Amino acid sequence: MPGAGKTTIAKLLATKLNLEFIDSDHLIEKRNDQSIQNILDSEGHAELRLKEEEIILSCSLDNTILATGGSAVYSDKAMSYLNNNSIVVYLDIPISLVMQRVGDYSNRGFAEPNGKSPQDVFNQRTILYKKWCHLIIDGTYDINTVAENIIKAVSDN
Repeated sequence: MPGAGKTTIAKLLATKLNLEFIDSDHLIEKRNDQSIQNILDSEGHAELRLKEEEIILSCSLDNTILATGGSAVYSDKAMSYLNNNSIVVYLDIPISLVMQRVGDYSNRGFAEPNGKSPQDVFNQRTILYKKWCHLIIDGTYDINTVAENIIKAVSDN
């Protein structure tokens, strides 16, 4: 979900582990020369999700920490690729914290059809996040604790 800390934690992990950091949203924006929100507004959520899938499938995951957009989980192709070639971490935070961190998500590039509430999206995505992840990490802690918990969980597996 937006505000879960995907990009922030991924950057920190990449630094701590001396790995490359990639953010799929930034790659989408660079390739399309416009923001996620502009793509969403002009082309719709389905097109944004296709662009996201293409970007993820094109990423080399060797020695890399990849932060995906929250809607990546809707693509079976992208998630199968990630699941088979990396360790997928789900940063678990409650919807109340999502809303506290994001506030008004209407300009956040939230790739959902109109009419779905954040709670609806949260409920739907949580099922998919849990389906595809290798690790569930409590994302309610400070970023250093979350990063250290991920490192510990990965090394324990």
